[in-house]
Amino acid sequence: MLSVGMMITDYHYNYLGFLRSGISVVVYPVKYLASLPSNIYQASTEALSSRNKLLNENARLRADQILLGLQLQKLAVLEQENARLRELFSSAKQLEEEQVLIAELLSIDLDPYRHRIVLNKGTQDGVYEGQPLLGAKGIIGQIDKAGLVSSIAILVTDPNHALLGVIARSGQRSLVVGTGSNDKLELRHLVNETDMQIGDLITTSGLDGLYPPNYPVAEIVSIQQIAGEAFVRVEAKPLTDLNTVRETLLLRNSEGQFPKTAENTTETR
Repeated sequence: MLSVGMMITDYHYNYLGFLRSGISVVVYPVKYLASLPSNIYQASTEALSSRNKLLNENARLRADQILLGLQLQKLAVLEQENARLRELFSSAKQLEEEQVLIAELLSIDLDPYRHRIVLNKGTQDGVYEGQPLLGAKGIIGQIDKAGLVSSIAILVTDPNHALLGVIARSGQRSLVVGTGSNDKLELRHLVNETDMQIGDLITTSGLDGLYPPNYPVAEIVSIQQIAGEAFVRVEAKPLTDLNTVRETLLLRNSEGQFPKTAENTTETR
């Protein structure tokens, strides 16, 4: 009955308020310590969840960055390829009386003394043996063997290749022979008195049955006179960088084909 009386008295007059306040102050540390593990666990869980979200977001952003970088590189490659194709086709701009077919490289011959390439066009595409190949800036070779769906071409730098060229400025003819080096040709049978100079353009003569006339091939880069010799040593550099060729134009002349191949023409050396 006493406790009931105290409760009624406290309800009406709030006599025990101070006591309750004191007790709550004493009990608060105990309650805090009791709830501390739960609070720590909850805070840790939230922090770990936030960290995982940040890690996943960073990983996704890095992946997106890598993907964008690859896409930019791919676009750059496509731009370079388009530039090459534009340069290649610009070299055939004025071939109004001739037909051209673009061909891509499938493989190259790694033998340093055999400069051959395999193209993805064959007889079913109209390719024929002896067909001239045009690079971005001039003649680079001709078809040596034509298969049904692919063909093998010999480049002007092959040691077994030779063509009859002309020094465009003076009209002097010379045998232009491959040396086995991708950036070097040799002009044969030129004497000391020949009208030529470094930078002269060498074009096809059209008189050897191998190539149509007036197509650029190379430019003279070296003239060496040899003591006691009537002939001079003349070197020329192909206008097209054969180390970077990826596409070629197969040239068909309206006046007919060129069935003779360039291989073994060096017998005239």
